[in-house]
Amino acid sequence: MSRVMIITEKPTAAKRIANALDDNKAPIEVKKRGASYYECKRGADDLIVVYALGHLFELKQTVKGWTYPRVETEWVPKYEVDKKATKIKPIINLIRRLSKDIDSFIVATDFDIEGSLIGYLTLKYACKTDPTAAHRMFFSALTDKEIQHAHDTMSNSLDFPMIESGQVRHEIDWLFGINLTRALTLAIKNTVGWFKIVSTGRVQGPTLSYIAIREQEINVFVPQPFWVIQTKTMHNGVEIELEYSKKRFEVETEVKKVVNDLEGDTAIVDLINSRTTKQGPHPPFNLSSLQAQAYRHFGFKPSRTLAVAQSLYLDAVISYPRTSSEKLPDTLNLKEILNGIMGMKTYAPLAEEVLQVGNLAPVQGKKNDPAHPAIHPTGIKPTKRLTPSEKKLYDLIVRRFLALFGEPAVKEHLRADIRCSEHLLYLRGLRVLKQGWMKFYNPYAKTEEKELPELSEGDSLVLSPVRFDERYTQPPSRFNPASLLKLLEKENLGTKATRARIVDSVKSRGYSLRDRFELSTLGYALYETLERYMPDMLSPKLTRRLEKEMEEIQKEQTDRKTVLSRAKGDLIEILDDFKAQEQEIGNALVLGLQRYWKSMEELGDCPKCSDGTLRIIRSSKTGKRFVGCSKYKDEKCDQTFSLPQKGVISPLEKMCPRCGYKMFQVVSGRRKWETCINWTECPGRKEELKALEERRAKQAMKKQEVSDK
Repeated sequence: MSRVMIITEKPTAAKRIANALDDNKAPIEVKKRGASYYECKRGADDLIVVYALGHLFELKQTVKGWTYPRVETEWVPKYEVDKKATKIKPIINLIRRLSKDIDSFIVATDFDIEGSLIGYLTLKYACKTDPTAAHRMFFSALTDKEIQHAHDTMSNSLDFPMIESGQVRHEIDWLFGINLTRALTLAIKNTVGWFKIVSTGRVQGPTLSYIAIREQEINVFVPQPFWVIQTKTMHNGVEIELEYSKKRFEVETEVKKVVNDLEGDTAIVDLINSRTTKQGPHPPFNLSSLQAQAYRHFGFKPSRTLAVAQSLYLDAVISYPRTSSEKLPDTLNLKEILNGIMGMKTYAPLAEEVLQVGNLAPVQGKKNDPAHPAIHPTGIKPTKRLTPSEKKLYDLIVRRFLALFGEPAVKEHLRADIRCSEHLLYLRGLRVLKQGWMKFYNPYAKTEEKELPELSEGDSLVLSPVRFDERYTQPPSRFNPASLLKLLEKENLGTKATRARIVDSVKSRGYSLRDRFELSTLGYALYETLERYMPDMLSPKLTRRLEKEMEEIQKEQTDRKTVLSRAKGDLIEILDDFKAQEQEIGNALVLGLQRYWKSMEELGDCPKCSDGTLRIIRSSKTGKRFVGCSKYKDEKCDQTFSLPQKGVISPLEKMCPRCGYKMFQVVSGRRKWETCINWTECPGRKEELKALEERRAKQAMKKQEVSDK
């Protein structure tokens, strides 16, 4: 009989693993001084299942001082770096104490770079044991069957190339993030004495560059006019809109001539043709495509999608979400999963239909991930009531999975060619002949059908009215969270686990405004300063090279020391150049900060005195914020407006259509709304509040009716 410690990544995972491996399905939770672990019995072994809370250890500089460069680091308990990590110390102490009486160790953290590194660091620094003697469990779902299989087929060693790659990634990210952020911050402090943290990093810099370049393209874009023809006709008492064969005209005189030729003339239906197309199902989800679709259908930011998917994974209802794969392996028991889904009322008819076909051959994508399959449901019912966000994402994943087994959708494209002298017009229609996989993926796959009117070849149509419409070309669209994340993936910047956080950081640092990544004045200042003085900090070339080298470590084509040494050399060279220009950089950033603070605080001219400017002010006595005139402190103008006390306020470049006062946006948690500075007196706002109260009253009545039943 031996005592075995199993190291997991989170408390929920520890509980599931302990329950799956205990012979009696009744592990004992032992609570000790703010932490806990599970005791269970499997065969002749006593299992001690412990958990981390993500990373228990973080990097810390070995030489003191908030300055740069600092290139030597060591791994220390997270609570030494992050004072808020108060739950970490009792967990480390518990693991260290339990490790003294352990015969062997098993790492059962998530099988990816981060999970492997967490397990390695826990073994080395908390357990004080040799990681080369540890075993490794591999699983892609927290179901009992998969956990038991992972335990029975565990590896006799850890994946050290993956661990080395993860370790050097943390070290390089720390080196660039800490040193470059300190350089920027100290440039401001040494110039004017302000301490304002301005951050950047090896991936954040190129990300900011992409946003700034897109903003420049939008700003220099000059709209060009073009003209389109709008033609209508009557047939059997029904008005029909026709499409001219040339979609746009660049010259106004040309479009006027066509309109004159067509107006009131008779056209003939020359030909009616149809073609049939087949559209196969979309491939299974990987993390990137799941994030894109969740943003499209629900408006979820990539980071929110990842967090919700992680929660579903820990509840064992979906597979591991941090995957690049679009493939489901042959070893996956698809019939068992479908039988499980059939036990859920919402999906039972669809799952039953898939099973009746018999040939369970799902559509596969091109991308592969050797560590984990594509994201899929496990077939296990949720053990807890899902939150609204979890319910939406789970529904999307289940329906995408079911659609993989569907037949191609068949669509009929109809087109009537209508001739009037030398001019050609079209009338188009679209019909879905066979739903196929779309039936399973509804409501996430929709086709707008358009019936073709009852026409016959040779029919005459009088064209009237015929008009032309002047339009203008549009600038490139700004990024949204999903499109920016997709660009980072395409450029091979960051990892599937870190890209969402990088996208969020650009906004949280104040470099962009709102969800469409409109560059803020602070973002402009940072980008323009770095582009002028330190362009290497914005270039993706260095980051892309580092990503390639870290992948080569995993493939055992190079080693951690070589990659780390080269990265340190690159960083020192960048910092030496920075130091030589620190004052110029500081002055440029100070000007940018001043413009940024002004844009975030000023709300236009004072409507009362006309001389002052409305600003967001915080009371020194109460700490509450309000809008006041700049002449307020001089007691020359007492104009004030109250403000919501929660959330981040951003002035908008528009006026209230009801009262004419300046508008602003409030973002509080996941909620955001727009209102005006006169919101307490605005007639429109009062109507909105009244409607809101009525909706809340109706909702309360419905809840009461349900509870009464």
